[in-house]
Amino acid sequence: MGQQQQPEVDVERKRRRTLVLVNLASIMERADEALLPAVYREVGAALHATPTGLGALTLCRSAVQAACYPLAAYAAARHNRAHVIAAGAFLWAAATFLVAISDTFLQLLEALEGLPSDLILVHHH
Repeated sequence: MGQQQQPEVDVERKRRRTLVLVNLASIMERADEALLPAVYREVGAALHATPTGLGALTLCRSAVQAACYPLAAYAAARHNRAHVIAAGAFLWAAATFLVAISDTFLQLLEALEGLPSDLILVHHH
């Protein structure tokens, strides 16, 4: 009986760890969404962007996010979810790096064009 309970405990432990990681990613995503409006002036000055341009950036980000949800759901239904999440995390890190090295508003738009964080977060919603 003890051996049968061990695999169940391992599965439960993995589920909890996955839940914690997905929730942490979601918290980071929400913090990112809340932070940008608070620093619009500084970001606009650093990138030589107008408030209209920053609004367009937010709109583009939302559109990419909306487009990623069905893609991520499709990929997760047909492939290993852990691999889909890992690919999303890698792409998210790459997009974050590109944003960090952006010097102009145009470069920032190009970096955010493929924001893949939604591949990670789609399983949370």
